[in-house]
Amino acid sequence: MKNIIKTSIAFAFISIVFFACKKNDYIVGGQLSNATTPLTTYDYLKSNRYKLFDTLLLLVDKAGLKDVINQKGITFYAPTDYSINNYLLKRTIAVQNSDPNKQYTIDSLIKYDLGIFTDSLKTYIIPQTVTYKSLTPNARIFNTAKSGTIALISYETTLDPNLGYNPLVNTPPRIEYYNFILRPDLLASGGYTPDKVPDNVGIRVLCQTSGLTTATGQLNVLNNGHILYFKK
Repeated sequence: MKNIIKTSIAFAFISIVFFACKKNDYIVGGQLSNATTPLTTYDYLKSNRYKLFDTLLLLVDKAGLKDVINQKGITFYAPTDYSINNYLLKRTIAVQNSDPNKQYTIDSLIKYDLGIFTDSLKTYIIPQTVTYKSLTPNARIFNTAKSGTIALISYETTLDPNLGYNPLVNTPPRIEYYNFILRPDLLASGGYTPDKVPDNVGIRVLCQTSGLTTATGQLNVLNNGHILYFKK
């Protein structure tokens, strides 16, 4: 998907190009058969055969953040290009409320909001190693790399056939969720369980692939339906 959303003209074709790729080509709720790679986190994303991270890495390069996602010992919850596309579409709808001819493209983001991307990318990073062994079904609270923000991360059993459950198998699959907390104050007072945090408190996102150890840290990939910056 390299360079598919670089100009305003190309923007009209974003959805067509993105959805021409099969979303199911990338494991949903799954674990990788080979859970380690000799590649760095950046290089592993760059090598993805479905090109799901080309636009993400374009922004990472423009913002000079390659070393940030390659820091030793961090865990990166990577948004895919779908997440970026979802955000661009949401912003386009917003700007067209005042001018139907306006578009919000990847060029717009780079020109006007690269600083926001630089700061917000830290909400996708946990500055420590997060493994299945360190998680529970009830979720643990982690500080993100962005000062003052937290995330709930859980590793839960699922009975959803769309996420790999098969009643013929004795052990149901487990999946990882990343829940970025928008209002830590409400979380503390609400007594919510991980799967019952309302949208005004946190944005809960399925990790469509999780548990990869790269040469530099841990890598998980958020669901394609996620909207960049944890927008609702």
